[in-house]
Amino acid sequence: MFSEKLLSVLQTLSKVERNRFRKYLLSPYLNDQPDLLLLFDICDKGLREDSFAQLAQQQVWQKLYPNKPYNDTHLRRLASDLNQLALRFLSDEARRQNPLAEALDLQRLLEKPELKKHLATVERNIGRLLDETPGQSTAFYLAQFTLHNNIVNKTSKHLSVSGYADKLSSADFYLECFYLTQKLELYIGWLLFQGSRVSDKTLELPTGFWEHLENERFGNVPLLIVYRQVVNCLNEPELETHYKNLLESLESQSEQLTKSDLRKCYFIAQNYCALKINQGKREYYVAVFENFKKIIQKGILLEEGGLSEGIFKNIVTAGLGVGEFEWTEKFIEEYALYLPLGIRENARIFNLSYLYFHQKRYPNVLELLGNVEYNDVVYVLGSKLILIQTYYELDETLAMESLIDSFRIFIRRNKVMSKNLKREYINYLSFVKKLMDLKISGQKATAKFQEQVSAASSSTSKKWLLEKIDELQKR
Repeated sequence: MFSEKLLSVLQTLSKVERNRFRKYLLSPYLNDQPDLLLLFDICDKGLREDSFAQLAQQQVWQKLYPNKPYNDTHLRRLASDLNQLALRFLSDEARRQNPLAEALDLQRLLEKPELKKHLATVERNIGRLLDETPGQSTAFYLAQFTLHNNIVNKTSKHLSVSGYADKLSSADFYLECFYLTQKLELYIGWLLFQGSRVSDKTLELPTGFWEHLENERFGNVPLLIVYRQVVNCLNEPELETHYKNLLESLESQSEQLTKSDLRKCYFIAQNYCALKINQGKREYYVAVFENFKKIIQKGILLEEGGLSEGIFKNIVTAGLGVGEFEWTEKFIEEYALYLPLGIRENARIFNLSYLYFHQKRYPNVLELLGNVEYNDVVYVLGSKLILIQTYYELDETLAMESLIDSFRIFIRRNKVMSKNLKREYINYLSFVKKLMDLKISGQKATAKFQEQVSAASSSTSKKWLLEKIDELQKR
């Protein structure tokens, strides 16, 4: 295939962006090789028709130069040059979407005395852009430092300028804010990593870091206020007051934080709740659900206009866990639209069937799942579990046994699942068969089976199995 490197870059561009790139190539200042425009058109046509994979080097050359013998070196150079222009285009587009960064660069370039009127205009523009910045992130403090440092560099050539010391102080303050917030952000990332993985590496904070942070200058920096509570939660999870303080700081500082920082801190709070749930504190299920509701209310759930299927499923699970069925159904129908297009309908149907199962609307579960073929193995496994449990609840023994047998064959033949995961699901299917037999067994057999399930390391539908055993014992 012709230049995978070039095509991989062009493939990331939308149709609108490729149209803009074509205009970019038309500029003699940016591109002095007309053949590059022709090469782009050939690649663009292949991308639009989804036929670029079939483009061989000789075919591309024939389209470029119908009457010339093939020259591999020349074609490779053209592809390399076009690739470099595409990368420069991506950089320029990103720059164009960040007017503050552009203005700060321009401020530094306009230091000449004869350009002071232009500089004054640019600095007013920078001030306006900073005022309009939504939230005080690490990037905000870096921009503030850059602004004041540019001013300091200019005035340092004329130390007699009034207010020079104040300008130095402002630059120093914003540099400190950037350093402290960025350092804490990295430290929090390390604490989260350390909590889930073992590593011989460490991330040290400088001696006196926490004492320096106590300086009254930083008492009103929103991100530092929140990050300190995050660190407390992660370092001392046994003290539940830290979690309460974190939620209070998120609430009080939410208007001063970017959506990205606010979302990230709320999800860290959710990690804390998950830790407590794993310790057996089931009251934190309510806390998880309430946090998700707050995330939605504050308009910070979506990231770049989209929603990951993992977070989508977690919210559904949280809603079902606290019995908020009506709210959860509304959430599924409203927010499935923001899932990636390729998995959107599968995720909607699966989570809706999961909701119906919790509502004991078993016929609706069968109606939804009966005619769906999933490509993703995760959805295949999940949907079959729900179907097996639904057949059990409906006492559809023959249908359930047939599904168990076909499911077992699927598991054994599957080449994606790990051996441990296969073993877990096979054990689960054996447990379900034993569960059916217990309907005509005595209390002693039921109690023994309960011990087996409780002792099993497998977590697959363990809670449901124990609930069904408990129901049999009560009968």
